[in-house]
Amino acid sequence: MKEKELIVYTVSGNTYHFKHVKNLMPTTTGFSFSYTGVATGVTRQTNFDYKSTAGYSVADMEEK
Repeated sequence: MKEKELIVYTVSGNTYHFKHVKNLMPTTTGFSFSYTGVATGVTRQTNFDYKSTAGYSVADMEEK
């Protein structure tokens, strides 16, 4: 499965940039995904609620 790059925009004006995103899935209240932190190398699962999300952008990561 090709990893994704994801940018999430919040209604409060914050922007969050995630790399190495996998399993981007809709939930009943928003969306969830797993990602591996660039600085830590730790894989985490996270959820975003549609009430606090203004939008998001997804792109395939380039293969090296």
